[in-house]
Amino acid sequence: MALTRSDILEMPTEETSGAMPWYPHIASWVEAEIEGLTDDQLDFHDPSPEREWMWWSCRRQVSHIAWDALVFTKRRAGHLLWPDEATPDPINWGEHQMGPNNKWDRFLDPELFWEVPDLLDKLNLGISWLTRLVEQEGTETFRSEIKTVRGTQFWEYVITTLPRGAAVSPEDNSQIVYTLEGSLWMVFYEMLSHIRTIQRLKIYQGLSPNIDLPRVGYLRLPHYWGATNENGPGMRRL
Repeated sequence: MALTRSDILEMPTEETSGAMPWYPHIASWVEAEIEGLTDDQLDFHDPSPEREWMWWSCRRQVSHIAWDALVFTKRRAGHLLWPDEATPDPINWGEHQMGPNNKWDRFLDPELFWEVPDLLDKLNLGISWLTRLVEQEGTETFRSEIKTVRGTQFWEYVITTLPRGAAVSPEDNSQIVYTLEGSLWMVFYEMLSHIRTIQRLKIYQGLSPNIDLPRVGYLRLPHYWGATNENGPGMRRL
């Protein structure tokens, strides 16, 4: 079992701690931040090319966070969570796969999962999987699971927030090598950054955020905290 506590919000620089994220924060912060929003406020967005951070509405942000919690966990750690049993099917995995052949672009099927309670139900399920994963496995397992993927400008940018667990390959600078430890912190930071985007969308509409988010992980970068409205590095391959 890895070390996980509600006060640990960022990957410690000290490697021996082996601390992992407290994922229940994500569900709590999402629910707190969208509480009381009307449908118009939930669905407000701006598709302008120069405002990439506003392309997805608050509702779509929640859908993406739920998608992350489910799809990432199943793809990256399904063999650890369900080694001897069938993988659960809370969504149609084939329609929500990662990559160019997905039917839904990194969010849940809006025909099935549109209302907030339905989105939160799937979010909470994914968070329960992540929580179980860090409670049942040790840091040694997470560090031994290593993947190499084709890198993008976005990933090259955000991995600078990690003290270990993800780096550009020294053999091929178009590739990124990462451990499951690094991936699990990255998905925590990814979901956190989308909660911050919900706050930014609210502020743009003249509303106040409901919570004080910790400025950790990706939120240390100006593009994801909102210190600039310029588009951040994109998904162009290295």
